[in-house]
Amino acid sequence: MTVTCGHVTKRVKMASSIAPMCNGISRYIRPLKRLTFNYCGKGGSSKGTRDYLNSHVIQLAKNHPEVAFYVRPRKYRHPRLVAEYLNGNSQIVSLKNMDPSEIQWHVHLVCSSSGIKTQKLKKPWHTDNPSIQGTWSPFLHK
Repeated sequence: MTVTCGHVTKRVKMASSIAPMCNGISRYIRPLKRLTFNYCGKGGSSKGTRDYLNSHVIQLAKNHPEVAFYVRPRKYRHPRLVAEYLNGNSQIVSLKNMDPSEIQWHVHLVCSSSGIKTQKLKKPWHTDNPSIQGTWSPFLHK
């Protein structure tokens, strides 16, 4: 592309205006590898999970064909959602006494996360050249 400013003309190489949506070489790879629903067939705390599995899980599997879905009963246990990621991390979400809309929200949250564990920052700021004098504060010289 040629840009003219006054009497100076320069040839400028423009970057692509649309960034590719990919984390692999040629396509997007979802970090979520496996999603497991554990529930009790008779327990009262699993009622919302059973309703969700009967109504939403088939559509969820059709929307995310790259994720393996497992539905496993666990007798006399509270329901849970186990998400396993490509980086080896796993996340367990308790679904105890949740209704299907809350479970849908948790499933969406798990499907859209990367699986990297959150880290606490030691300081609320970061610098490459730390000062040995300390940080400035408006109350420093009072």
